[in-house]
Amino acid sequence: MYLPRTWALVSLLLLAGLSPMASQAGVPSLQQPDAYAVVIGISQYREEVIPKVAYGVKDAEAVAKLLETQAGIPKSHIRVMTDAKATSADLRTIGDWLRMRVKPESTVYVYYAGHGTPDPKTGDAYLVPWDGHPDYPDGLYPLKALYESLNKLPAKQVLVLLDSCFSGSAGRSLLAKGARPMVLSLENPLLAAGKVVVLAASTGTQISSDYDKAGHGLFTYALLTGLHGEADQDKDGLVTLKELYPYVRKQVAETAVEELNREQTPVLLPGEEVLGARSALPVTVARARPYEALRQPGRELTGKDGAKMLLIPAGEFLMGSTEGEADEQPVHRVTLDAFYLDKYEVTNRLFQKFVRETGYETTAEKEGKAWAYVHDDKWTEVSGANWRKPEGGETVFVSNRDEHPVVSVSWYDAEAYCRWAGKRLPTEAEFEYANRGGTQTTYWWGDGNPGSRRVANIADRTNKQRFPGRPWPIMDGYDDGYGRTAPVGSFDPNPFGLHDTTGNVWEWTADWYGKDYYERSSQRNPTGPSNGKSRVLRGGSWYDEPVIVRSALRFWIQPANRNDVIGFRCVQDVPK
Repeated sequence: MYLPRTWALVSLLLLAGLSPMASQAGVPSLQQPDAYAVVIGISQYREEVIPKVAYGVKDAEAVAKLLETQAGIPKSHIRVMTDAKATSADLRTIGDWLRMRVKPESTVYVYYAGHGTPDPKTGDAYLVPWDGHPDYPDGLYPLKALYESLNKLPAKQVLVLLDSCFSGSAGRSLLAKGARPMVLSLENPLLAAGKVVVLAASTGTQISSDYDKAGHGLFTYALLTGLHGEADQDKDGLVTLKELYPYVRKQVAETAVEELNREQTPVLLPGEEVLGARSALPVTVARARPYEALRQPGRELTGKDGAKMLLIPAGEFLMGSTEGEADEQPVHRVTLDAFYLDKYEVTNRLFQKFVRETGYETTAEKEGKAWAYVHDDKWTEVSGANWRKPEGGETVFVSNRDEHPVVSVSWYDAEAYCRWAGKRLPTEAEFEYANRGGTQTTYWWGDGNPGSRRVANIADRTNKQRFPGRPWPIMDGYDDGYGRTAPVGSFDPNPFGLHDTTGNVWEWTADWYGKDYYERSSQRNPTGPSNGKSRVLRGGSWYDEPVIVRSALRFWIQPANRNDVIGFRCVQDVPK
């Protein structure tokens, strides 16, 4: 059964025969200029009678992305074949495409997600191309032909990862009733004698399942979580095949039985001896950072305002996203000095202390109004609304929200508080770095639904029940229990030990917003444009749908604006 500790980074690859180099942040930096990969994913087949493979293309595209961005394989060395680009004729060119490129020192990866089927007469195993049909073997692609072509390559090592099945999500067989499932023989002489190692999704008599909770094939999802660090038994930041295989086998087998009510057991071919003394594989590694290794061991201080602060270590990360909005690109490397960041968002109790000591009057109090998402399911400018009364009614202290994040504060209010506390607002880069906590996934907990893990206060079932007319989608299957703000620290901390960097309330940053700023951003300690009209907000809120709370997403608003989904936290510089 999957432990609710990590929900996947969409990753996939075993990097064979490399000596990792240590980066500044302590994460292995892997480069494979001589590696090549063929990544195949088929979801919708030409023949409509063949059941759709729900996540075939999605898994393949994620694999290709990871190979380029994290495994260090040049984009030109990765061939991606999805749906109509994965015909029978296309699959038969794999060997030739690789043979023209690979060298004796090369490592080759082949990933396939789609249907697999045997010949009912011979039992030979086939992959089903986009234009194939299991009743016509001439249009299928024999696995033995794939293995034969791969063994002829001059490469030093070939790794094949097969998430093959012959069932759709409804469990319908592609074959006539009583036909045998796909067979992957442990006695295959091509595997026993050659350089090819295969990690397959299941035994020859089992179905390879989808795992809808995670939005991936069950086998591929186990690969993803394992390579993201869950399989890193010795916590050295590297995942070896010897670590990965038993992890994948255990996770798939247990989840299949406990959650899907079926049996599925991954296999390693030609056999587990490749993990031992007979192995032709050198130590095989994948880039990974275990969550626990990122946590800060007690590096805390208490700010002048009484807020707990955590030391965020100096380091570098890739800022932005290739899959988000245009202003999140280009993805660029940023290096930051260490800094202290509030462990929690600034609360109503702390803001009240500031106001009492200084007599400060917020923008909303001066202008007599603020925006709020009220009971009639729409945004309304509410007369009399301010940080004490975000919805214009009872105060946050009467409604027992002392420890909820302060909201309805403008950028000027947040900046004034931080200055009073001897701190400052975080830069946009500092916030994204801290929010990610060393990860490079869509969210700090992974790429999709966190399942049973309580990670953030975002648009969920409770929010939908409270505001049934809300126009935005919610995270399916997730329920954090709060329709509006939650007390700070109600959810799991991210890998740096910070709470609510995703969700609860948007947080002001110090930066002016620049749509094309990433094109000219400095690499070290960037501080944003020198001027502008709007300030950057980060992190998302209780109101926002999953796509809006991504770690890379940028939002901007004029600094005088205030509403009941915006708050902040502060930074304190580390003394030089």
